[in-house]
Amino acid sequence: MTLLSRSLASLVCLLSLAPASALAQQASVEGPPPIMVINREFLKPGRGGSAHEKTEAAYLAAARAGKAPFNYFALTSMTGPDQALFVSNYASFAEWEAQNKLADKTPALGMSLDHAMLADGDLLSSTDTTVWMHRPDLSLNESSLAGVRYMEIQQVHIKPGHMKELEDWAKMYNAGFKNIPGANWAAYQQVYGNDSNIFLFITLYKSLSETDAAMGPSFKSFMAAVGEGGMKKLDAMEQDVAQSESLNLFRISPKMSLVPDAIIKQDPDFWKPKPAAPKPAAKPAP
Repeated sequence: MTLLSRSLASLVCLLSLAPASALAQQASVEGPPPIMVINREFLKPGRGGSAHEKTEAAYLAAARAGKAPFNYFALTSMTGPDQALFVSNYASFAEWEAQNKLADKTPALGMSLDHAMLADGDLLSSTDTTVWMHRPDLSLNESSLAGVRYMEIQQVHIKPGHMKELEDWAKMYNAGFKNIPGANWAAYQQVYGNDSNIFLFITLYKSLSETDAAMGPSFKSFMAAVGEGGMKKLDAMEQDVAQSESLNLFRISPKMSLVPDAIIKQDPDFWKPKPAAPKPAAKPAP
């Protein structure tokens, strides 16, 4: 069990521009960051895939040309609404503030990024930005992005006034899964956005074969660990706590990501693959 946009205006620069501190980069490499900003782009029907990658390539080119001092990684949806998530990591809100100030000192870069994003805007139906705070007390077996290709994100919108019950519910799952190989999730609570009663539980997968295990043998082991009485208690707690839930799969997109060198060094073939060798020219027919 896993519980659980960039804007077209200059706001995106204010949220994203800045040199990541050593602490923030370390969090990205070694595990979940303390603060996570998710800029979400909802795509118009038929405007995803290569069309979106092309506009994002223009944005990346502008960022690299201007030596933009920021990082993010991109996720594209495999299920649910057609969307792309651009995730920026921060060590603290103070670092986020420092980045805002830096953005004011780089107006030329901000203008070039805005220009690059105009084409991107034609593909989008809407965007939003949310800020999340890490909840290590509700997380389990967290790790780095090394080798990760997919993320399973469960969003839980809890009923007002049920924060304590949510914590008890999540910790009961943690206890049941803590000794099961492969079980992992990072928990985040929304602190800025549309509702502070929303939590994300993010599971990392290196292969979708791990999903088969999570929904098969691993869950059977969990049910055995908590017992029939425990499962009934969890079901009752879910009815009391959850106002709504969603569970979706996302694929990491290296083509749309701008990640620190430390992450690239962990997995260079994925984040910075070598271009394919050109095919030899066909010989003329005799």
